Amino acid sequence: MKKFTLLFLLLASAASAQTWNLAAGINTTKYVFTNAQGQNPDYMRSGAGNNLSLSYEQPFSTYFQYDAGLVYSQYNSVGDVQNIPFSYQTDFIGLNGGIGPKIDLPYGLKASIKGRASIQKMVNGNQFLQNQYLDLSDDPQFTGLRFFLGFSMELEKKVNQSISVYTQFQHLDTIQFGASTLNFVPTTFSFGLKIQSK
Repeated sequence: MKKFTLLFLLLASAASAQTWNLAAGINTTKYVFTNAQGQNPDYMRSGAGNNLSLSYEQPFSTYFQYDAGLVYSQYNSVGDVQNIPFSYQTDFIGLNGGIGPKIDLPYGLKASIKGRASIQKMVNGNQFLQNQYLDLSDDPQFTGLRFFLGFSMELEKKVNQSISVYTQFQHLDTIQFGASTLNFVPTTFSFGLKIQSK
């Protein structure tokens, strides 16, 4: 995680005359598994993981803005089958973007809501089952690119001419259909800084 944080900071320091959002938060991820019979077993429960993001933000009209950038997320889950506990720990990196309106509120606050899309790939993952760790790198339900759709809501407060603080709620879903599929449904709460360099 330290390497990802350093990469984000280096990219931000190299930028000029732009607004960058740097945020850290927590994912709560639900794994939704559909078996071969088209059923959704309920033995999997949400797990918590870290989230880091660095994005570039730019207005393209009076009220609408877009952002695009890098994201690192841990999508984890726990569960048990016939009293046998297990857990999943995964690390994903990818691209994240959003578009939507931003409005001014009283007391110097700003609020925005955006439709979001993200493309991510697992870079590390394992399952803990019966006192052993199993590598997920060859599991077809975890490998390959994963496409997420969702939305975010954000509240922002300006500190000075160059820096604002903000908090964000985000909900995404991989939205895969059919039998024998696994969907990731992460909900993210994060806090961050908006840095405008000149």
